[in-house]
Amino acid sequence: MTGPGATRLRVGVYDLYWQTLGGGEQVDGSIAQVLAADHDVTLLGPEPPDVERTKERLGVDLSACGFRRVTDDHEASAASADFDLFVNGTYLSRAVNRAPIGYYYVHFPQVPTRRSDVVRQKLCIAGVRAMRALPGVQRSHRLGEVAAGFDRRIVRTDFLPSYTRFLSNSAFTAGWVERLWGVRSEVLYPPVRPSVTPGAKRNLILALGRFFDPVHGHSKKQLDLVESFVAMETRGEVDQWELALVGGADAKDREYALAVKRAAVGHRVRVHVNARGELVEQLLGEATLFWHAAGYGEDPDVHPDRFEHFGIALVEAMAAGAVPVVYAEAGPAEIVEDSVSGRHWREPAELRSITRCLIDDPGERERLSAGALSRAQAFGGDRFADQLLGHLTADLAAVAEPSITGDAGT
Repeated sequence: MTGPGATRLRVGVYDLYWQTLGGGEQVDGSIAQVLAADHDVTLLGPEPPDVERTKERLGVDLSACGFRRVTDDHEASAASADFDLFVNGTYLSRAVNRAPIGYYYVHFPQVPTRRSDVVRQKLCIAGVRAMRALPGVQRSHRLGEVAAGFDRRIVRTDFLPSYTRFLSNSAFTAGWVERLWGVRSEVLYPPVRPSVTPGAKRNLILALGRFFDPVHGHSKKQLDLVESFVAMETRGEVDQWELALVGGADAKDREYALAVKRAAVGHRVRVHVNARGELVEQLLGEATLFWHAAGYGEDPDVHPDRFEHFGIALVEAMAAGAVPVVYAEAGPAEIVEDSVSGRHWREPAELRSITRCLIDDPGERERLSAGALSRAQAFGGDRFADQLLGHLTADLAAVAEPSITGDAGT
């Protein structure tokens, strides 16, 4: 290689969850797609992603990428040595990077918030040290398994120095990366490729997100939204308006989804669980307002993982012309500029008051809808690609040529 960017780089993009087609895979797939235009990209994971489904569901084209099977962080770390650039996009991964340049895309860092987690961490560290001190541990299969069990449960940060750059999905996440890991992280917002253009609006408030049960941690708080709408309905403040709640749910969240459905009975509230994509797009196009409540009732200093770290569905709704009314913390508060591209709320009474004002003032709705459309453009694929390639150009220039090529003398 005669200069930065003069030859094609070997790039590995690591994601243990390619098959889930979630928000993390949209980001990791977008990274792979952008880099595959000029470099040789290999996807790392347990199973190859379905290229057609990924393109259909996420709008990401992985057809130019190769695949290499790795099943865990240890295998990914070993594989990283074969690349010029290793990109780790696996949630909560602790894989050590062995490539000359390493990027870690942080969806959110691991948060040991409970006292029991801290105690467990200390016990496991002590257990590993004690087992190493015992004679015969290496020769005993049973004792070796106990030592390995302790070792797996330790929350490590020794992988951090191996990476060139940390990238986060929001300033909220970047702040917690610095707070928990002690490293600086650049904000690289996920690319949002809206599939819905603004259409004919009707008196519809939409909330879009999975039905996560709050007992398990992160929740979109759909039950709180139903309660707010019903309170407005009782006072005659949402006459001729409807609330639609749309999202997926699996077995462990079934009871919460059923509770939301029960609360909606007898009211102008429609609950769509595991709805088809066509219905989701239809409702996005029709919605006038978009409600968002993730993080409500939670303490960001105690449970930051229970907040919305970015908000892809929120940006999709804004791109479709809906006016967002969002809880004033974390990713949504960054995306939505209060009174410019939407509104912020902190208490349900404020959510109801803001909503009532927007219902009564079509001119204000139109103004904020235009602001939302404009703001959504800031989270497009072109901006994502430009930032990513800008980082790579800077890092290539900073790395000595022999360490990139590995065979500079030939």
